[in-house]
Amino acid sequence: MGDDYGVLVDEVHASGERLQTTLAGMAEKQAREASLLPGWTRGHVVTHLARNADAMWRFARGVLDGRPAPEMYPGGADARSSAIEEGADRPVELLRADAAFAGARATRAMGSIDAGLRDAEINWKHTVPARMIPVLRWRELEIHHVDLGLGYVPADWPATFVSRTLDTELPALQATGWDGETPDLPEAELLAWLIGRPTREGLPAVPSWPY
Repeated sequence: MGDDYGVLVDEVHASGERLQTTLAGMAEKQAREASLLPGWTRGHVVTHLARNADAMWRFARGVLDGRPAPEMYPGGADARSSAIEEGADRPVELLRADAAFAGARATRAMGSIDAGLRDAEINWKHTVPARMIPVLRWRELEIHHVDLGLGYVPADWPATFVSRTLDTELPALQATGWDGETPDLPEAELLAWLIGRPTREGLPAVPSWPY
């Protein structure tokens, strides 16, 4: 993963551009409508993506400055939830601008992390090396782009995103002790099932992701 860090940052940038294309077509009414995530409107999803970008920026800046961010979201889970609730009902123009600014800032910062700093630890849900920052952001962008329910579907995921995520998350599922049968599906649908977004009925239940 370390050898293609720059490629991953480029993928994050491209993923953000695709998101912004979708958001450019999102009408005010659509921003208030339900997303594919229970209890969240599209405004919630966009706000979450912006605040997640802020978290990735804090991680990257901490690595660059030699002062690791103590936690992903200052104030913890309650502060995270409050920020999303407070931002969800903003006008669609502000939602778009927030997501664009926060996303671009995070991508620039992670792109500045050189090879000598990529093993520095960051305090994600568990401790991971800084080289994981683009991976974490890429997953948020691609998965929550689908969650908007605005025409971007698992079949639109880049093949590299699908294969790389399956390579880590299928073993992670097995490590939970889950002993079900993995369904025979196209890779994008398999990943969607694995992360709790099945594209068809009747598939085996899996634990909540991330495992």
